[in-house]
Amino acid sequence: VDADHQLLEPKVSKIFFKEVVKELKEKDIVYQNIWRINEIYYPYIFIDVYSTKGKKLFILTLNLRNYNYFPPQVGLLTPDEKLIKKLKESAIIPDDQGIMHIIAHNNGVWICTPGTYRYHDFYFDLDRWEKVRYDISTNIIELINRIIGMINRTKDNIVEIA
Repeated sequence: VDADHQLLEPKVSKIFFKEVVKELKEKDIVYQNIWRINEIYYPYIFIDVYSTKGKKLFILTLNLRNYNYFPPQVGLLTPDEKLIKKLKESAIIPDDQGIMHIIAHNNGVWICTPGTYRYHDFYFDLDRWEKVRYDISTNIIELINRIIGMINRTKDNIVEIA
């Protein structure tokens, strides 16, 4: 996750952060067989994601430094907290049109879905964050579940070793 710059007044950003944390804590129990909150400290949220067999598969990271002025930045870490640079092709579930929305990138994987910083930065002219930031599709729980749904959780090892 690569946003070190603070654009939003930290007091404002922390208000949005606290709202997201509250929502996550309320839903954590519902999704405990899929994901659980690992650690939270402003502006980061770390979520453990589990395979269908209950093994910790990866850590989903959210950087909410400038939320909700910008969407959260999303990253993936291995269970031992190393940056995931590429997933096995068999681990990525394509959408209905056969498109894979998780792409290898120099600084980790790029998750190309509405509600993420990379998506709205890349498609700035077509799908502007400020037009959708309050939609249900960009809700933090929806976003987490959508990202997890892009990964085949029946596999115990999803990381491709370079």
